[in-house]
Amino acid sequence: MTAAELEFLTRAHELFAGNPVHQPTDVAIAGLDTQPNGMGKTVTAYRLADAIWRHELSATRGTDAELSQILDAAHRDHRNAHHRTASVLAAARADAEHVPNNPLAARELLRRRVIRLRNQRRHLLAARRRARMRRSELLALRYRRQVGRMRQHDARAETAVRAALSRLGCPYVWGAAGPDRFDCSGLVKWAYERAGVRLHRTTYDQINDGIPISPSHIRAGDLVFPHAGHVQLAIGGNLVVEAPYPGAAVQVSRLGSGVAIRRPF
Repeated sequence: MTAAELEFLTRAHELFAGNPVHQPTDVAIAGLDTQPNGMGKTVTAYRLADAIWRHELSATRGTDAELSQILDAAHRDHRNAHHRTASVLAAARADAEHVPNNPLAARELLRRRVIRLRNQRRHLLAARRRARMRRSELLALRYRRQVGRMRQHDARAETAVRAALSRLGCPYVWGAAGPDRFDCSGLVKWAYERAGVRLHRTTYDQINDGIPISPSHIRAGDLVFPHAGHVQLAIGGNLVVEAPYPGAAVQVSRLGSGVAIRRPF
């Protein structure tokens, strides 16, 4: 057994020494919060927020259970690879002490060296395949979680849009937040409260709510900001509902150009 061969077998085994350390990666499961976004101010909003909270909690528990299974399997893979590479290394070290005294013994020793090198390489490749499989399982879990949260958002956005449209004709009053008088941010806040989502009160704060969205990806329920001092609610079909200005009423308007878009969580 040459020093180079022994070094290869040792380094392969040391890849699986100790316990794997969990570090943040690009496959981390994100957004596993169990708190509702807001209770709202009415019994209806409270009940809806409670239902959303219970659904989130149930989904989170399911995600945690599946994530634990994947991580347990990854730990087993790690331990198995450590054990298998250790066996190959131990056999190599034992053979290193033997000096063949005839051609047959030398040939047998060479045969075992080749087998050990092949086995160690096979163990490494098998561990890599299993690691890729666990990564794929984590990516699939994250995808399913994101799809689930997207569907929840769509349901909340639909509720908010319906609530805002139910206020058509209500007068604009600066500083009013419903239920029958609104300014622009008051209308958006009131509508989303019907869906159990709490937004900030003023336009200048709402422009930081949620996440930024490209105008090309706008969806019903997104917050639309023609400028920093005004907010509208997208309803689809390049239309928005808004409380536009003093003397006007809540109305449906065309979506303008050059707008900023935010999507509430």
